[in-house]
Amino acid sequence: MAYALSVIWGKLFFGRVVVRNKKKVPLKGPLIIVANHRNMILDAGMVRYSCRRNLYYLAKHTLFTNKLSGWIFRRANGIPIYRREDDPNMVSKNEDSFREVYKLFEAGKCLNIFPEGVSLASASLLKIKTGAARMAISAEIKNNFSLDMKIIPVGINYSNPSRFKSEVFIDYGDPICINNYQEISKNNFKEATTLITNKIEESLLKLTTNLSFIQLEDTISYLKVIYKNDLIHKDTIAQKDLDDFKITKDMIDAVEWYLKKKPSITESYILMISRYMRYLEKLKLDDRLIISKGAEKPKLLPEKTLEALWFIAQFPIYFYGFVNNFIAYNISAAEVYNKNIDEVEIAQYKFFIGLSVFTFFYGFQTFLVFYFTQSFNWALIYLLALIPSGNFALNYHSNMISYLKEFRMFRIFLKRSDIINDLKDQRLKIIGFIQIAISDFEKYKGQDEK
Repeated sequence: MAYALSVIWGKLFFGRVVVRNKKKVPLKGPLIIVANHRNMILDAGMVRYSCRRNLYYLAKHTLFTNKLSGWIFRRANGIPIYRREDDPNMVSKNEDSFREVYKLFEAGKCLNIFPEGVSLASASLLKIKTGAARMAISAEIKNNFSLDMKIIPVGINYSNPSRFKSEVFIDYGDPICINNYQEISKNNFKEATTLITNKIEESLLKLTTNLSFIQLEDTISYLKVIYKNDLIHKDTIAQKDLDDFKITKDMIDAVEWYLKKKPSITESYILMISRYMRYLEKLKLDDRLIISKGAEKPKLLPEKTLEALWFIAQFPIYFYGFVNNFIAYNISAAEVYNKNIDEVEIAQYKFFIGLSVFTFFYGFQTFLVFYFTQSFNWALIYLLALIPSGNFALNYHSNMISYLKEFRMFRIFLKRSDIINDLKDQRLKIIGFIQIAISDFEKYKGQDEK
């Protein structure tokens, strides 16, 4: 069940899933996979989707109290863990859970743990807890270090964790071999636990994007959009080759280092960047439209006649997909956005509500087609076309919105070209700031390596 759900997440919910270094995950033997935790249950799904092992999970016991959710989590290889903050009277039950975990390790199974302990929609890695290290060492001690236990760190990075059809970048790190800590653990269990935990934290910091200054989170998200658009639209990098994680991580490291070095300019740059993006939002424009390739007027997209004709010719397909998905899409959206949901839970609510609503409507609509046509073949063709036509309609609609924004910019340029020129000047200053930060940071790293 866990793998089936993870495939649906990877193939349908997210637009692109990029996995690196999954060959570092051994195919056999006891293993703990530790990952950062920014997107609730979808994080576990992404680890299952990307690795080559059948996984077991530790989950807070409150998820097992409901009969339905308890059955689902058990079927998905979930093991309840009793946290003191949930119910201090039930912590003693963890002994049974740990016995189950040790049996899994002895059978050569794989456990997925999120050592931050909680899931937060933040661009910062929380303090790593010692649970993974303690379980790994205890299992080895219990078996006289004959298990050859390993811990594999994995970084999960989302371009936008709650947006449908966003991108996920998953990167596996080097294995941490518990046998290397055999002597230390025999003499000082606590020291061995600390060393392994520090190693986990060090690895996850390399595999994820992290902000030291939480107050910069909005600013960094703006800079990420601006910088990526600049690389793509000035032909520095192709869209298909875009490495969202590397670009974001390199930029965050450089900008944070630069602002630490020059704290006096931090406030003015934050103000400049937020003012630029909010002015774009007020004008209902897109940053991609402001990129200047010269002094010419902005052009309407698509620029080529054949592209325009082809776009228009595809409208019937868009209309078909739009009509067949309109009700299910809007009911799903209303169910999600009318509830008071924590940011970190939005994606999983979108997925499960969308899965339920779309499954019902797709089934009902297919039944109607069969009822009126009395043809199983036509009903099957209709059913198979629902998801592709829905995805096509979503992409087509996105392109239409982009063209409308460009038309709006064209009108603003004709009436008030000074506004567009001012935005271009602001953008150039922001790009200049990013480039200086990256350049100075690269020089600093070069000197540090010497």
